[in-house]
Amino acid sequence: MSRSRFLFGLLVLIVQVALGQLPKISGRVYHDKNQNGIYDKGDKVLKGILVSNGKDVVATNTKGIYKIKTLENNPLFIIKPKGYVSPRTPQNNLKFYYLFQELTNKKSFDFPLYINKEKDKVKITLLGDPQSDVIDDIHHVNKLVTEELVKNKPDIIIPLGDLSFDNLNIFKPLSESLGLVGVPVFYVIGNHDLNFGEQELSNRDKTFEASFGPSYYAFEYGNNLFLVLNNNFPINNREYIGKFDEDQLTFVSHITKKFATKYNSIKVFTHIPLEYTSNKEEFISLMNPFDKVLIAAGHTHTQYHSYFQRNQKQAVHQLVGGAVCGAWWQGAHDIHGVPFAMMYDGTPKGYWFLETEDKDYHLSYKVSGAPIEKQMHIWVPENKEWDTEMNILNEPYVYANVFAGGESTKVEVSFDGTTWQSMEYYQGVAPELKRFYLLQELGRYKGQKLSKMPKPTTKSKHLWRLKISENLSKGMHLIRVRVKDDLLKLQAEDVRVFYKQ
Repeated sequence: MSRSRFLFGLLVLIVQVALGQLPKISGRVYHDKNQNGIYDKGDKVLKGILVSNGKDVVATNTKGIYKIKTLENNPLFIIKPKGYVSPRTPQNNLKFYYLFQELTNKKSFDFPLYINKEKDKVKITLLGDPQSDVIDDIHHVNKLVTEELVKNKPDIIIPLGDLSFDNLNIFKPLSESLGLVGVPVFYVIGNHDLNFGEQELSNRDKTFEASFGPSYYAFEYGNNLFLVLNNNFPINNREYIGKFDEDQLTFVSHITKKFATKYNSIKVFTHIPLEYTSNKEEFISLMNPFDKVLIAAGHTHTQYHSYFQRNQKQAVHQLVGGAVCGAWWQGAHDIHGVPFAMMYDGTPKGYWFLETEDKDYHLSYKVSGAPIEKQMHIWVPENKEWDTEMNILNEPYVYANVFAGGESTKVEVSFDGTTWQSMEYYQGVAPELKRFYLLQELGRYKGQKLSKMPKPTTKSKHLWRLKISENLSKGMHLIRVRVKDDLLKLQAEDVRVFYKQ
């Protein structure tokens, strides 16, 4: 090569970088039959597989080849197709990407895929904020999540962000724990998982990317389309807002257009709920190709359902899925050393199951350490003779805190097993949370090393109550509460013994 040609090429490269136009790269997507990570004779090339740089989305041609430009600091990744899967790491994360740092070493990057047997209907475990800060918290996750899921395996696991509590070194032991379940884990980034103080927005997720890959992406599994997003938008060295950046919205636009004719619905996983996301209207408009849209989020350490209306379309259904850590691992510890850490709406720690197939889905809540049938907490007044300080909590009401319920849920109570009365939907502080706080303030937990909870003020969005009739006879009563919600496909019953003096 002549010196002049070399200098010209170097000048072109410098101009491209200065303009943010990095060179194109290419590669092959293929079925790696012997799973050796190398394209061998006999391996089948795959046509029509989507590859993205976080903004643009291209498809492989008949020879399994894609070509795409690189974007500064953005990883290159594949959109997992139905029936195939990328190689897994020892922690069962999928290696479906190349980090930007890797893209500077060469110009060709292949994506090997393995056959993956997938039923149309997929069972997913959704984990709201694990919020792990120290290794003690990982021990709690081991007991509350990993050990349970090993015995009741889903098809995939999706943690909904705030994996850490700003200690990004905790990513490794957390992923090692969840990886023991033995199923693929698709991670969502939260505001406590960010690299604050970076000069470029594209570097907000560099530690997350190094551990798990891109902080937003899409994938198919079974007869479903899934979208994982990052709406954590730093505005200075410590603060953030909920917002989808422009490159991400462009990516979402490409994905929804390319899959619009294949799927009737889409399931979206993000950290910050839509009502706290500044450009939610623009995002919702991108969902128009789909009849049904489900969004699952975390962030609030409460759980509830909300709906966002669309013109001539079914409303977007959002589940805010609580937190594995409850309320930041706060409060007294049980006999196993795990903080009670009730969520701020009175929900006990746990996680959700999402069973889904393109046109339909079903959500159910699982309290950690309790049978799946445990779907509510029934509260009745108890007049105590020994622990009289607790009597301040007594009200003449029966309360039902229905963990998976919403405003459409019908809750009824019976004092005799025959006659049923509708309970009133009531937005107030959960009584069990008041008790938890009172015990703390009375010093009942002294001697324990714990993180104190603040005075509860959050109004639960899944609480019902009924005033106890003065005409109810004295003595023991077996109270029955039943729950039904056709919209949420929720049905549950429970009992509580009440002694009227």
